[in-house]
Amino acid sequence: MYIVATSSGMTETPVLAGESAPDNGGMIETGAFRADWLPFLRQGVETHQFSSYDRAGDNYDWEYFPLYMETNGECVIFDAMGPGCLYRQHMNIWYGRPIYKGINIRYYFDDETTPRIDMDVSTFFSTNNPLGIFQPPLAYNGAKRFRMFYHPMFFKKRLKVCLSAEPGGSGLVSEPWTGSYTNKPNGNGGHWHWYEYTYQSFAEDPGLESWTPDAGRNMMPALIKAWGDSRSTGDAQPVPDSQESTNACTVKPGHTATLWKLNQAGSIAALHINIDPTNDASALFDTWLKITFDGASSPQIEAPLGCFFGAYRTSLRSSYASLLLGYSNNQAYCYFPMPFWKSAVVQLENHGKGKVTAAATVDCLSGSVMPYSQLRCGYLFAHYHREDPRIEGKDYTYLETTGSGQVVGHVVSRWNTSMEEDERTYFDGSRTPWIIGEGFEDDHDMGWGLQNLTQPIFGAISAKGGAGGIYRFLLPDMYCFSSGIKYGHQTYGPHTPMGHEGKYQVGTEESVAFWYGSAHPQLVQTDEVDAGNLRSERKHAYAAEGDVQPVKGKWWYDGEFNNILRKTAAIKDDGVSFTGSSTFTVAISPKNEGVRLRRRCDKANNRQEARVYIDGQLVTERPWYSVDFEKTYRDIRWFDSDFEVPKSYTRGKNKITVRIEFVSSQTGRWDDYHDWVYSYLPAN
Repeated sequence: MYIVATSSGMTETPVLAGESAPDNGGMIETGAFRADWLPFLRQGVETHQFSSYDRAGDNYDWEYFPLYMETNGECVIFDAMGPGCLYRQHMNIWYGRPIYKGINIRYYFDDETTPRIDMDVSTFFSTNNPLGIFQPPLAYNGAKRFRMFYHPMFFKKRLKVCLSAEPGGSGLVSEPWTGSYTNKPNGNGGHWHWYEYTYQSFAEDPGLESWTPDAGRNMMPALIKAWGDSRSTGDAQPVPDSQESTNACTVKPGHTATLWKLNQAGSIAALHINIDPTNDASALFDTWLKITFDGASSPQIEAPLGCFFGAYRTSLRSSYASLLLGYSNNQAYCYFPMPFWKSAVVQLENHGKGKVTAAATVDCLSGSVMPYSQLRCGYLFAHYHREDPRIEGKDYTYLETTGSGQVVGHVVSRWNTSMEEDERTYFDGSRTPWIIGEGFEDDHDMGWGLQNLTQPIFGAISAKGGAGGIYRFLLPDMYCFSSGIKYGHQTYGPHTPMGHEGKYQVGTEESVAFWYGSAHPQLVQTDEVDAGNLRSERKHAYAAEGDVQPVKGKWWYDGEFNNILRKTAAIKDDGVSFTGSSTFTVAISPKNEGVRLRRRCDKANNRQEARVYIDGQLVTERPWYSVDFEKTYRDIRWFDSDFEVPKSYTRGKNKITVRIEFVSSQTGRWDDYHDWVYSYLPAN
């Protein structure tokens, strides 16, 4: 068992205690919401997000609402081919004029012509939803500001989410606005609409059936229980099946003291710390928490105490209690599971000028009780970062690391910062951010500015605009990576974004990012094909059929290097465009556990779809499909599109012949500029 917390205090919820470890399918639906399963590493999982962010690199997100429009007038906001699971749904269409009235939201599964959900959008995002899936603590109704909820909607082949019409009518613009934002036509709130839908795709078919209304209803008790269906208590309670120990130490300036140590396998299930002196900034932020597992050369967890637990430097009496972390008057807790297989050491290091006294209670599961095998699980890491001041136009980065694992959230403190900064996360070397949104407050599950909220996995204290102490935990929508990740957001200042000059400050920011994993990558590049390069094409027996034409591009990728907030060089590349098919042969690792293909393409050619064959065998799990907004601006056109090949097609082989058979696209052609080939390696 483990301890959780709600806004009313610390509570107790039964979870794993001698329970068997989950299989891959078990971690997708209700299992994805369990905090005790966070250490289990997800392999062959990609995390993506559809949102209405400004494709021209500015801050006019409302003009980029639909991915595309159907001929029947439906406004498509989500379109992914499976297997996958939609977890997070954040909608903002209620502020300003009543553009939401008469609009239905529709969910089409597996290319069915009849939606499994067809409901008034305001009803859907409310506790009046007759499906019973919009319920606290999984959902929050911010009334006119925003509405959002978490619920697992697995789709085996495809999920398409549409509105019956675009709220307020079409907001599509022919050219980006370049004047002052105060003069920007917006229909007096007629196009104030945004959304973020976060989902995961799976390389292997987990054997689950696509979501149904009955399945959704039946999951709700387990989902609610995972996030706090338990009795409230005023004090910390011992974790059943754990060994609890209480220790205290006084740390002199310039010294390090050991607060707790164990020289055998186990897992820290709960860590409670009291700090003296109370509400003292030096004690909280000049004292660093360091936790080292299995004798590592450097601590996996290393951060100022106050930052680790989410205290806000300039408002120390502000408190919060979430599912995983909490802080109140120098009393703090952490319920992130922390497995280890040899030893663990918890230390405090005093960088300040006065002595600090700490008392800690540690609940630890023994190695014989904990469910975490080293082959399937990762260490908890906590990475601290601070910028004072930040750098305008350069993304603030919570975490940039190599290896493999999953980011499970962050706590962040901000001063004099903008709420408009878009989140951007890059995975496994892709130049296209798989996670990109339309504002800092939306990324933290709010809208129209941050608010003082305490929810199980998101919230803020001392909130004002885009500043305050904020937390968001990625449960269930953890950011899975196989070779590396860059996790962060835009940084605005007095010169950005265009049309908002003089409105924002650069400000100060500090954060702690939490992730599970290891320093060892599980995805390695084994080959690449430069389409349009004769030498590379000959080496890989590259051939295209149908109407084949050479193509050239000199464009930018979306994200930090889109040449908008700061000037960057365009990327020039030659490629091939065709209407039939292409084949090429590439090297892979004979030890592979599956393969990932990545292709540079032109996103001005939207909705490109193709069938993929490996050594003559059709990959039946999914087609190769990429979709984005229906128009591009300012030559922001490059797009890295990935395709997962399950291990059943590649295991034991050192090379494969890939055949791409074009199906459809916006222009009636498939384009290919560069292909990269990666092999998944077995877990160490």
